[in-house]
Amino acid sequence: MTQVIPFFQVNPAYAETHWDHKGKIKPEHKVNVRELSHASKKVKEMSIPLYRIHEKLKGKHLPHGMPQVLAEVTTGKSLSSGPSINGIGYDSVTPPDVQIAAGPSNIMEMVNLEGETWTTGGTPQGEPFDLASFFGTGTDFISDPKVMYDTNSGRWIASITDASASSVVLAVSDSSDAAGSFCLYTVQGPSNTILDQPITGTSNDKIVVSANVFDSSTQQFLHAQYWVLNKSEMVNCEPVDFVTSSSASYFSIHPVQSLTSTTTQYMVSTSQTQAGSYINVFSIVGVPPGPVTSSATQLPVSSISTPPSALQEGSFWQIDTGDYRVQDAAWSNGTLWLAHNNSCTPAGDFIARSCLHLVELDTNSMSVKQDFDYGVAGKYLFYPALRELPDGNLVIVYGLSSLTDYPGIYVTGQAATDKPDSVEAPTVLQAGQGPVTLFFGCLSVTGCRYGDYFGASLDPAQNDKVWVAGEYGSGALSYSGLGQTWATKIGSVTG
Repeated sequence: MTQVIPFFQVNPAYAETHWDHKGKIKPEHKVNVRELSHASKKVKEMSIPLYRIHEKLKGKHLPHGMPQVLAEVTTGKSLSSGPSINGIGYDSVTPPDVQIAAGPSNIMEMVNLEGETWTTGGTPQGEPFDLASFFGTGTDFISDPKVMYDTNSGRWIASITDASASSVVLAVSDSSDAAGSFCLYTVQGPSNTILDQPITGTSNDKIVVSANVFDSSTQQFLHAQYWVLNKSEMVNCEPVDFVTSSSASYFSIHPVQSLTSTTTQYMVSTSQTQAGSYINVFSIVGVPPGPVTSSATQLPVSSISTPPSALQEGSFWQIDTGDYRVQDAAWSNGTLWLAHNNSCTPAGDFIARSCLHLVELDTNSMSVKQDFDYGVAGKYLFYPALRELPDGNLVIVYGLSSLTDYPGIYVTGQAATDKPDSVEAPTVLQAGQGPVTLFFGCLSVTGCRYGDYFGASLDPAQNDKVWVAGEYGSGALSYSGLGQTWATKIGSVTG
């Protein structure tokens, strides 16, 4: 929901000893997706609010980090695209927050105020359903949906921020069926705050949700907060034990989705300081109501900075490419991959563009294995999501636009046998059909609001497949006629 330009001084590794609060959260009620009403398109068009914090070193020289390594684009292609699905379309809200998750027999997409399920063969299981009904938030202002399928427990986990109630609502399924029943829980923030862009991650025994907490009156950033919840109790729809911690020293702490077995929950964040650029890795051990400890390690990486806005074909309006917070992160067998928007000057280019910064970490030695930027001369890349397949092949989905490209969805990757710091020649998942020029979402110095994130999910029934989803320019006019809209596309990639 928000875009920010953060600066925080980050400390080296430390042990977390303070928890703001601990206790139990009772399940509120259950909701059945099959029984939800269809989501109605809103007549009134709107843009999600924008919150920013000012960079502390504005006007001062800021060394951003080690020199960037630009990805080599190889000619090989280990990935192949399969059938695609037309995802949820424009719902009068901009930008869409595109999320996808895959289970054994169906897939689920969440976008802004709607959700929808399909069979893995692409057959819709009913019309899009209303997320306010799904999360039980009534007429409250909601945003930033997230959804994942946790293979360890065989459960779907979804979340959304309820800005009206200063809370995040979590939904955990009671089976592996996305169209079945979910049990709802609420984690509460301080009163009169907005818990912005909640992110959820899992390990064997924990579910962790984090959020950036802003004052709802002044729109000032207060702190990052995260909740550690007992996963076993949640999947059984029981009262759940939890602990929570907050810190004003970090921004956008991103819990990682664990794809293989582990009792350590990892979280990551980016930061730039006078000393350089860093990935901060948090490790949480233990589960409530027992002892829970956390530690953080600061790993230096190549230059991180706010990406420029992106040009798009057919419009003088530029696209807001966000900031450099972590966009997506996944852990598997000691390897943690993360990606975020960044600024780089691609090979053969002469100005900075928005690029993708990709980092591979070894969590056993807590060290950086790969650290590179993927950019294309004359193009703008943004909002990456990724997943690593069991064979070590990496799949990356992202957006692209330029002076000669409408905003589209692209896929690339790195095979386990490819050289480090490289990506394969990209594939077009969905070419843009027009610019995104929604008037009420474009009244900003940073450009037209365009997605806070794309989505990627492993297929648990087919270990060489990843489902991806993103936003593209549809070319269709909005309901009011004041600009062209977005649409979403879901694709499958094997490798």
